[in-house]
Amino acid sequence: MESASHCTAVIDVWKQLCQSYTRVWIPDPDEVWCSAELTKDYKEGEKSLQLRLEDETVREYPIDVQSNQLPFLWNPDILVGENDLTALSYLHEPAVLHNLKVRFLESNHIYTYCGIMLVAINPYEQLPIYGQDVIYAYSGQNMGDMDPHIFAVAEEAYKQMASMLERRGPAVIWKELAKL
Repeated sequence: MESASHCTAVIDVWKQLCQSYTRVWIPDPDEVWCSAELTKDYKEGEKSLQLRLEDETVREYPIDVQSNQLPFLWNPDILVGENDLTALSYLHEPAVLHNLKVRFLESNHIYTYCGIMLVAINPYEQLPIYGQDVIYAYSGQNMGDMDPHIFAVAEEAYKQMASMLERRGPAVIWKELAKL
């Protein structure tokens, strides 16, 4: 549970950032989330934001600052399509979904990192990204040196296992595995 002081700090930052041309995400019944742009600065005490949607529709969007019912802020354009979600300035549902959509639909990348985890989008078709040449390309590389891929995760796991084996010895490792 978030502390009251943390919520107050978040709201204060949000108030400072909500000026004309600030881009936000709002819920949408058809698209789940849609982007919009503020058409005028937010002033403390106002109960709504004036927004322009992507289709140029102008809309008044109700907000409640006290209960933290605010639209999510859009990430800077330079971060759109980032290969690691943790690099996003704002890490929330619409930003994650948008980033995955951009990587998959515009760049044809099915893999995206989220820290040390790998997020995969099923393309529902065979892709030429698992051949021997790809295995060799990722072999010996550090995770993050190349585009996200299952082979990068496998290589990192192998390196960690080999390092642990070197440091602790095979007997200790086998004893620990036997406990599982």
